[in-house]
Amino acid sequence: MSVFITLLATILLLLLVAVFTLWLPAAIVFNVRAGVAYREKLAGKIEKMRLGKMLAALGVDINAYISNERGVDIHNHVARCNQCINTSECDERISQKDINADDIAFCNNEQSLHKLTRSPD
Repeated sequence: MSVFITLLATILLLLLVAVFTLWLPAAIVFNVRAGVAYREKLAGKIEKMRLGKMLAALGVDINAYISNERGVDIHNHVARCNQCINTSECDERISQKDINADDIAFCNNEQSLHKLTRSPD
């Protein structure tokens, strides 16, 4: 009887390992696709905002920005941008298309944007 129970337990364990082995890659693929879709949607939203236009004028790739910045930091950047009272000056600078990060003292996100534009040492 104990041999039968051991054999049954072994078969059950092998079955569980097989299910896990098949399920794990599927879960990873699903999560990667969900992450890509989320970042694409977020990039589309940010591109339409002043923040996205400022990033573009500073030469920061929005997709790289979204991939490299923490979600909480992006949220804070968006919130600070939405609360900005310097929109006229911002729009004027953004229209120049090529902005130096040292010239955005008016921006609520100045420190963060300046760090993004620094070249790696």
